[in-house]
Amino acid sequence: MKMTINLIMAMLFVTNISAETFTVFIHGKSSKNHDGVGTTDVNSYWGTNANVVSGSKVFIGYDGSTDPRTFGAARAQTNISTGLTNYCKGANTCKVVCHSAGCYAIEYWLANLGDTTTSKGFNITKVTALAAASGGSELANLVGGSGNAMDLSLVVTTARGAYNHNLTASVLVNHVPGYKTRFGSSFILPGADDYAVAFHSSCGYNRAGGLDKCQTSIVSGQTTYTQYAGHVRAPSLTAAGLNKNHSEIMNEGTR
Repeated sequence: MKMTINLIMAMLFVTNISAETFTVFIHGKSSKNHDGVGTTDVNSYWGTNANVVSGSKVFIGYDGSTDPRTFGAARAQTNISTGLTNYCKGANTCKVVCHSAGCYAIEYWLANLGDTTTSKGFNITKVTALAAASGGSELANLVGGSGNAMDLSLVVTTARGAYNHNLTASVLVNHVPGYKTRFGSSFILPGADDYAVAFHSSCGYNRAGGLDKCQTSIVSGQTTYTQYAGHVRAPSLTAAGLNKNHSEIMNEGTR
């Protein structure tokens, strides 16, 4: 009996030390190739911003000039699948922190998973979406056909029609929007913006428009805007969002 108890305790001990919780970082648009899946932030997209999050970290990188919906070498969808399979199954659990088009990438992956993450064997507790570009950017609209694949994917109608944004594989997407704009971009981006994306995108609203509040539902003029199913404002924020621009908000990974 004593031997049996000792064996059970030993097995529990091994299970406990082998289980790990990871924060998985997924970057956005970049002129650099951050290709890699592991504990190294290839070409330093996140810089010191990842340091605000304690514990074990994993960085999923890809060529930041490519369409975030694509598969292949140095492509977002392939590397997301690899990273989450390697680090977020079995005894491990993961929280995802995405920035800008990185949120487009992970939301696309979740929407096309075909079932809940749990049923597919993934242990993903939530997504913290920093300045999400999953609703596109009016700045990309101006680029037209002269931009790279990432630019073209961020055209508002393209991003909004790319997948069913209401499908999140039962993972809650917590939006963290910023409203610290700069001269010039505020004339192009409707409503509150962080100089790269407007609130309609960074708050996960179901349609584009000029909004300055991030909440479940809002009426502007004759139009009602609601957040997609499975999308919420991060609980630690007010409806006004944060007085940070598109880059500064990258250090809010603890939300």
